[in-house]
Amino acid sequence: MTKAEALTFQAEFEAELHENIVPFWEKFSLDAEYGGYINCLDRDGTIFDTDKFMWMQGREIWCFSHLYRTIAPRPGWLESARLGADFIRKFGRSENGDYYFSLDRAGKPLVQPYNIFSDCFCAAGLAEYGRVSGEAWAAEEALRLWRRIQDRKSNPKGMWTKQIGENRPQRAMAISMTQLWLSEVYEGLVPEAELEPLVAESARDILTLHMDLERHAVFERVFADGSQPQGMDGRLLSPGHALETLFLLLNAVSRLGVRGESEATRFLPEGWTMARVCEAMLWTIERGWDEEHGGIYYYRDYENRPLDKLESDMKLWWVHVEAMSAFLLAHRITGKPEYEAWFRRIKDWTWGHFRDPEYGEWYGYLDRRGEPALSLKGGKWKGMFHIPRALMYCADIFGQLEKEKI
Repeated sequence: MTKAEALTFQAEFEAELHENIVPFWEKFSLDAEYGGYINCLDRDGTIFDTDKFMWMQGREIWCFSHLYRTIAPRPGWLESARLGADFIRKFGRSENGDYYFSLDRAGKPLVQPYNIFSDCFCAAGLAEYGRVSGEAWAAEEALRLWRRIQDRKSNPKGMWTKQIGENRPQRAMAISMTQLWLSEVYEGLVPEAELEPLVAESARDILTLHMDLERHAVFERVFADGSQPQGMDGRLLSPGHALETLFLLLNAVSRLGVRGESEATRFLPEGWTMARVCEAMLWTIERGWDEEHGGIYYYRDYENRPLDKLESDMKLWWVHVEAMSAFLLAHRITGKPEYEAWFRRIKDWTWGHFRDPEYGEWYGYLDRRGEPALSLKGGKWKGMFHIPRALMYCADIFGQLEKEKI
């Protein structure tokens, strides 16, 4: 990628963020009457449900706060972040201190605090909001949540767990992945001596348990020794989740290892380098790319056997933006053309299928052929997060590439 190309891409991604994505959420999501954010928005911004999901509340608080901190200190962004922060401060916590999964529009709890990721995303939102607002309560609550997540992560759902864990004690990759991102969000709020071992632990778990070097696959669910459970769970691959995880891993060790590859490698298990981690992206995309219709499958079975997930062949927004970030970072780290080629291929397919030039923002759910399967722009699982975060990450990487080019 030339210096001129990096600058052109950077301008394009920044324009997409500021002219297409952020304005949609500013116009349709802010709930001035009850506080917080409306999550469920149809193609044109029409509200189709007023329930509020705590993942989306926390993520949107983080986005507006992060825009304010890293792009420009616009008062409107800080006020938008405050709208969400005050809402979850008043209504989000259950009696035991964990965050509910969902509330009604006015803040009445609807679904119990069964999911640790409600805590994770509210923690991220409050950490970033506390940083930009200077409000002590937000920083204090973010730190309380941080400690609670560390206590809870070995049994994330606690009393709400459906599985009989002792009979099949499998672990998922999501906690390790999320901790890598939280280590970035909490930088400067939690002592470095606490963050660094957490990054090393997460990297070790991902690369020694979920990564299978012989079979060239990143498995979603494994036993504590890295072996796979029998059947569908043990064969499950999620290409987008693997790529997001590898991106966040590389981003975390790059950030902490600021003095170069040798310094960054100290956060990786013995024998691993950043370039070797990048190679796993190639296995993942080669298995996950749809050669007939383009785009990345949501789920794959390692042995190409039937899956019980009906959405397996769909193409989802977050999968593609996380893949763009992953291959762009791999290109910057290695300089190898295969990573740049995959970035361009994914970017072209993503821009050509997910964007909605008529109403703004992006579709979230496409069928295998790349046609919209749902018209929504926001819902129970899609909100103001993956797209703006990826656009900001990529714009930053383009800036770094431009500076590094001769």
